[in-house]
Amino acid sequence: MTSAPAADTTAGGYRDVLAIPGAMPFCSAGALARLPQAMLGLGAVLMLTGLGRTFTVAGLVSGAISLSQGVFAPRVGRVVDRVGQRRVLRPQLAAYSVVVAGLVTAAELDAPGWALVAIAIVMGALVPQIGAMTRARWSNLLGDDPRLGTGLAIESVVDEAAYTVGPVLVAFVASVIAPAAGLLAALGITLVGSLVFVSLRATEPPPRPVPEGRHLGAANERRRAAINVLAVAFGGIGLVFGFVEVGVVALADELGHGGAAGWVLSAWAGTSLVAGLVYGARTWRVGPDTRFLAGLGALCVGALAVSLVNDSLLAVTGALMIAGMANAPTLIAGNSLVPQLVPPEVLTEAYTRLGVMISAGVAVGAAGGGPLIDHHGAESALWACGAAGALTFAVGALGRRAYAVAA
Repeated sequence: MTSAPAADTTAGGYRDVLAIPGAMPFCSAGALARLPQAMLGLGAVLMLTGLGRTFTVAGLVSGAISLSQGVFAPRVGRVVDRVGQRRVLRPQLAAYSVVVAGLVTAAELDAPGWALVAIAIVMGALVPQIGAMTRARWSNLLGDDPRLGTGLAIESVVDEAAYTVGPVLVAFVASVIAPAAGLLAALGITLVGSLVFVSLRATEPPPRPVPEGRHLGAANERRRAAINVLAVAFGGIGLVFGFVEVGVVALADELGHGGAAGWVLSAWAGTSLVAGLVYGARTWRVGPDTRFLAGLGALCVGALAVSLVNDSLLAVTGALMIAGMANAPTLIAGNSLVPQLVPPEVLTEAYTRLGVMISAGVAVGAAGGGPLIDHHGAESALWACGAAGALTFAVGALGRRAYAVAA
């Protein structure tokens, strides 16, 4: 299968791609619907710690949401490929709304930790994977058109924009209105954005019924190895994100600046957003596999820098802004390999798998970082961030032959 190289564009390419009929509406609606993805983990932590729960409980709940996405979302993505986005997303939104309301109610009623984790698992399984659906729409709309790389770059920039605005928004709402208000605001935004997105039928990929055995797990050995390496590396990136998220919240709290956590995380994501825009506006002569590995190396360096300055919120913010320069370019390069590795009938499943591996990594980082913070302080979670960055680079370097050959 052929595909255009990712980010092989000029600055004017953004305008050109968004001018394609139907592109701007689904891209805009998808951007709004994905904003809450950046609010869920932090919103759960702020809600529970604001109600007097420990970081251990808050981290387990936040982690359960993300880990559940990692387990269930690829299966949902497989169904989406087969029956269509609209037939899956509408009932999914209804069930998701009920469960989010249930988690907030249980937290307000001081339910035991195990009950909160159980509800969080169900909630994570129902989180709409709009990012994978928008990427599938770009692939369906553009096919082998060289502008596909630009469309995928836009989606990664949208992700980073969400992680710039989301933390500040959820922290503001949770602190000004009520601890649980952040999650409820996230639910409202999800519903509005997703309902508009699903109403845009013209760009929805057609259902692709295929034999039951045709899915990612049934791919040939070479392609399966390539996707597996990418998935593990994306999980490692998520692990870095998870340790950073809980570590920054805890460090800000320890230093008496709890309200600053959202701003610090937004500065991190904002740097990534700018880096993604610059990356997507350039013409690259090296392949996406080389760019992906280079991004993992830069991410490793940035994560280690965060570990070394873990006693100062200002210094951590600076280190995170440096580290953020690697985030979006690395994810764009990784996602751009997908159309080269899988056939069209499993694109949503593949994009979902990579996306939720990030969520699964965030889950492990949040769940593991909570006990570290409770017993050893915020700096322990930030040291773990550096170790995760080094491990992720090792995975990408050792596994490069798989995804480079497959590409």
